[in-house]
Amino acid sequence: MDHLVVLISLTTIVIALAGALWRRTRDVSVLLGSAALYYWSLFGAWGLITDKRGGFSGKNYHYLEQKLFPISLDSAYLETLLLYGGFVIVAQVTLLVLGGRRPDASRALLDLHHGPVLTVSLAAMLASIWLMRDQLSTAWVLNVSAYHYTRFQGDALYTLRQLLNRVALIPAAITFAVLMAGGGSRYFRSHGRRWHLAAYGFLFFGMGAFTFVLGNKNEVLVALLCGCLVYIHGSVRPNLGAAAMAGAAGMWFLYLIDYFRATPIASLTGTVTANIRSTSGVAQFVSSSNEAYGSHFSLYGVLSSDVPLQFGYSIYSLLCSVVPRILWPDRPSDIYEYYTRMVGAMSGQGYSVHHATGWYLNFGMAGVLLGGAVLGGAWAFCLNAWRSQRVSSPLIMQLFSILAPWLFAANLPPLIRAGPEGYKGLIVDCMVVPLLTLALASRRPRTAVNPSITARQHDSRIPGRS
Repeated sequence: MDHLVVLISLTTIVIALAGALWRRTRDVSVLLGSAALYYWSLFGAWGLITDKRGGFSGKNYHYLEQKLFPISLDSAYLETLLLYGGFVIVAQVTLLVLGGRRPDASRALLDLHHGPVLTVSLAAMLASIWLMRDQLSTAWVLNVSAYHYTRFQGDALYTLRQLLNRVALIPAAITFAVLMAGGGSRYFRSHGRRWHLAAYGFLFFGMGAFTFVLGNKNEVLVALLCGCLVYIHGSVRPNLGAAAMAGAAGMWFLYLIDYFRATPIASLTGTVTANIRSTSGVAQFVSSSNEAYGSHFSLYGVLSSDVPLQFGYSIYSLLCSVVPRILWPDRPSDIYEYYTRMVGAMSGQGYSVHHATGWYLNFGMAGVLLGGAVLGGAWAFCLNAWRSQRVSSPLIMQLFSILAPWLFAANLPPLIRAGPEGYKGLIVDCMVVPLLTLALASRRPRTAVNPSITARQHDSRIPGRS
C-alpha cells in the first residue's frame, strides 16, 4: 500500500468528519480541535513522504533524525500512519456520536469583576519570575540561552513555575475576551474600569517578555486559543476581523519565541534588535516547525524498535502524580521518559511523545483506538456540559458549563504531545485552576436578567464602547 495514498485517504476522512462536526455544532472549537489533532498527528507526513520519495519539501525535521532515528517509508511507517489516522478518526467519530447540538439561546449572565482575576494573575507572574531569578542569573553568567538551561537542568520547581505561568495567562485571557465583548457578552456582565485595560496590557507585556526570555510557547498558545474562542463564541456580534488579527499577532509572537529561544540570554537584546525585521515567516513556522514532526516521529520509533509494552504504566504514573514532585522528588516518571530511553534519544534535546504513542506503550494497538475514544468522550462531555447549563448549579459548575468546550479545545495541543498522563495537566492546570480563579471574580446577578436583552446592551465603562 502506498504511503501517499494512505495519507490522502486519511486526510480526506478527517476533513469530512470535521465538516460534519461543524454542521452539527456550529462551534469553531471543533474545527480548531480537529486541526490540532491532524497537525500533531499526520501533517508532518506530507514533508517526510515528499523527501523520502526523492522530492524536496524544505521542511525542518532532519536534525530530529540525527538525534532520534532515521525514518524510512517501510511497513512500520505505514502502520504509524494508519494508527495515527485511526486515533484521530476515532476521536472525531466519538465526539460526533456522543456530542449534542449547540444550544440555540444564551443562558443567564454572570457578573464578572476583573479586579480579582488581575490580582491573582499579576501575583502569579511575579511569583514565577521570583522563582526563576537564580536560574536566569546563572544562564546569563554562563552565556547560554535561558530555554536550554532551565529545560535540561532537572529543576524540581519546573512544574510549579509552569502552573504559575498558566495561572497568570489563561484566566486573564478569558476575562480580557469578556472585557472586549463589553455589553455584547453572552454569558457575563463585564464590570470593567478603564484602568483594567491598562492592567491587562501590563500583564500581557510582562508575561510576553518573560515567556520570550524562557523560550516557552505552550502557555502562550493555550492562552491565545482560549481568549480567541471565548471572544468568538461568548460575544453576540464578535468582530471576527479583530479576532483574526489578534490570532495572527499571537502566532507571530510564537514564531519569535521559536526563532530566538536558542540565543544566549546575555546577547538576546542585541540579537533581537539586529534580526527582528527578518522574522516574518509565520506561515513557514507553522508548516516547517518541529512541532509538526517531534510527536509525529514517536510511534514510528516505538514500532521500528519493537519497544516492549508497559501495561498500564501511565495509569500508575497518573495516580502517583497527585503528589507534587517537590514532595516526592523520585516520583515515577511518565511514559515519555520510558519512550526516550527505549528509542535511544540523544540527551540535551526536547522531544515529544504523541498521545497515541503513550496509549500504545500501555495497551498496544487496541490502546491507540481506546485513547482516541477516551479523548473524544472527554471532548463530548465538555461540549454537552455547555449544552446543559443550569442556573441552579453551583457557581463553579456553571462556569465549567460555560467554558468547558473552549478550554478543552485550547488545551488539545499540549495533551496531544503527552501520554495519558497529560489528562492531569488538562484537568488541574488548565481546567480547575482557571475556573477557581474565575470563581473568585464571578457572581450571580441579584436580580433576574433577560440574556436576549442584556446581550444587546453596551457597557459605557469599557474603553471603546459607547
